[in-house]
Amino acid sequence: MEQGLLGNTIRQARLDNHMTQEELAELVQITPTHLKHIESEHRKPSIEVLFALASVLHFSLDALLIPKESREQAKRKNELNLLISSCTDNELKVLIAALQELAHQKNKTDAK
Repeated sequence: MEQGLLGNTIRQARLDNHMTQEELAELVQITPTHLKHIESEHRKPSIEVLFALASVLHFSLDALLIPKESREQAKRKNELNLLISSCTDNELKVLIAALQELAHQKNKTDAK
């Protein structure tokens, strides 16, 4: 998880919901001090508190647990898999040749 992502996400979601730290802490049954520590990254919440925060503040845990780059890369890989599954053998050969040439060109560029 990126440094500062958890606390910043929780703080921003709380502010978007027009809540004070005290109001949110009461809803998720933790102390305001504990919430302050979570938002400032001095303390990681338990999984139960994290789920409660996500539920009350309506944010996705995926945004916290999976880096954005990985989510984007997984999305592109899924898209490629769908396209590849509908290719004929000849189309796959052309695709493989194109990818090999792309890798070759990239290697030449990286070597410079």
